[in-house]
Amino acid sequence: METLIQNLDLTAKGIWFPIALGIISLLYILFMPKHISWKVIYLTFGIGGFMATLLDVIVMSGWLDVFDLGQSKIPGLGDLISYSLIAPCFAVIFLNYFNPEKKWKYVVLFTLLSFLSEWMLVKVGYMKLKGWNTWWSLPVYFFIFGFWLPWHLRVIKMASEN
Repeated sequence: METLIQNLDLTAKGIWFPIALGIISLLYILFMPKHISWKVIYLTFGIGGFMATLLDVIVMSGWLDVFDLGQSKIPGLGDLISYSLIAPCFAVIFLNYFNPEKKWKYVVLFTLLSFLSEWMLVKVGYMKLKGWNTWWSLPVYFFIFGFWLPWHLRVIKMASEN
């Protein structure tokens, strides 16, 4: 049992935050009024989780090594929740409320929400910066919500028409 706890990194400082945010985000998706189909939710969740995990491998534990999550080099439950649950949940929630007429309002809102979540990960001690500055994430979030996710939604809709 002790090995399982170590492997899941459940003793990491601040782990309560990604666990709580992941649970809240997932519950929100399950109970929110749906403006998108389950197909869009499913595809966004899968692709979003894959992309976030891929970026994690490249940025966090890979070539750049600019921050760490948890207390060890072994990915734990908090890492899994942060990349394969929270990030795609935010993407699904964004697309659920996405309206091209109010696009930039939602882009700014979700960019700030993502930034605040990352900032809280640092403040509670779960995320340790090693050459990264949280402010540098703002253009990344802005790109994801402003361009990548709307494009992703158009691709799904075009594929559905064929």
